[in-house]
Amino acid sequence: MLSRSQALPRIVIVGGGAGGLELATRLGRKLGASHQAQVVLVDGAATHIWKPLLHEVATGALNTGEDEVNYFAHGYRNHYEFEFGYMEGLDRSHRTIRLSAIHGADGQQLSPARDIGYDYLVLAVGAEANDFGTAGVAEHAMFLNTPNDADALRRRVLEQAFAVSSSNEAGRKLGIAIVGGGATGVELAAELNHTMRELHQYGARLAPDQVEISVIEGAERILLAAPPSLSAYAEEQLAAKQIRVLTSSRVAAVQPDGVDLSSGEKVRADITVWAAGVKAPVWLASLDGLSVNRVNQLQVDGRLRCVGAERIYALGDCAAAPDGDSGRMLAATAQVAHQEAKWLVGELSARLAGKEHPAFVFKPQGMMVSLGKHSAVGSLAAVVGPKRDYYVEGRGAKLIYASLYRMHQGVVHGWLLTALLYCGDKLRGVARPSLKLH
Repeated sequence: MLSRSQALPRIVIVGGGAGGLELATRLGRKLGASHQAQVVLVDGAATHIWKPLLHEVATGALNTGEDEVNYFAHGYRNHYEFEFGYMEGLDRSHRTIRLSAIHGADGQQLSPARDIGYDYLVLAVGAEANDFGTAGVAEHAMFLNTPNDADALRRRVLEQAFAVSSSNEAGRKLGIAIVGGGATGVELAAELNHTMRELHQYGARLAPDQVEISVIEGAERILLAAPPSLSAYAEEQLAAKQIRVLTSSRVAAVQPDGVDLSSGEKVRADITVWAAGVKAPVWLASLDGLSVNRVNQLQVDGRLRCVGAERIYALGDCAAAPDGDSGRMLAATAQVAHQEAKWLVGELSARLAGKEHPAFVFKPQGMMVSLGKHSAVGSLAAVVGPKRDYYVEGRGAKLIYASLYRMHQGVVHGWLLTALLYCGDKLRGVARPSLKLH
């Protein structure tokens, strides 16, 4: 058991996603480097990839081997410790969490289950796909929620593209159905369209007109969280790429060969991707009395503390955090996790110093959605002046969209290293194919 040190308070962060990694990095630099606290990050994977980029991993536009952050190395450079393993239990009375045993690829146990003590605990374990009990989703659909999901989808797309291009069947087409017209579904559809055109340029016999991509959305428009004008622009851009958009279309079942709609229509598909919603991991509901909502998110107060647990916080997709202005729950987005992580640095630092810290207030920054290699659409919240949104689209919006990842890198690596990584990306782009084809 890794017990708490009597000399230093221990802050344990479970989950190395965008919010968890940013929090560990900032706390490590502020409290770990000055020996004011011991900061520990726990995750069941050894590396991090920024989740908003998973659609690029799935299409081969992004190579995870070059953009992953290794927690062991990153922790060493940023003054936090990394514990490898999945959390499976919580003992609030003894202030410990339980990590499951670790096994190697051959099944050999590398480390037994163990306990880690904490003085303050932050749960940032993200979310998983929510199929809403729809028949056939678990058996026949693919997902885009983890790097492993993205890599499996990339391999499936390449295999099916080869199968269709090698087929002797007249009129054979590759059908791809994406269920969910939110940011993930729209971005994936646009990126897949670009990938298929790139494959054709590389010599693949699969012509772009042999690919049929459909986006299926139950609401009356795609990008429901965006203003209607942005939704309309995005739909126009998808239509220009010959991507079919089906709104007000509810899924009855997913079959091996496509998607059955409640209207009776069938959308034929060789590949079905479910991107219709997320829920927090079900095991959160079993954590020693912590309260969850109907999608397993931990109930937290205005200070991101779990209800009834003074020393336990939650952030990101796994937290049902109230919006101070409207009273509604904050959306599961990267910008929410980023602001929560940044605020928690001040909150935990203040608690260790015995001081008060202002309550968390979310400040919307707008939203950006990629529509392919050279285009995006989004809204930007005004920083000064009257409260309003500015709408952007096209290549200018794409530059802003790309800058979001660089900003994340700046937080995680510092701006000097981020600049070097940017230069490295540009140089590699000259020497390698634009797609990962293996």
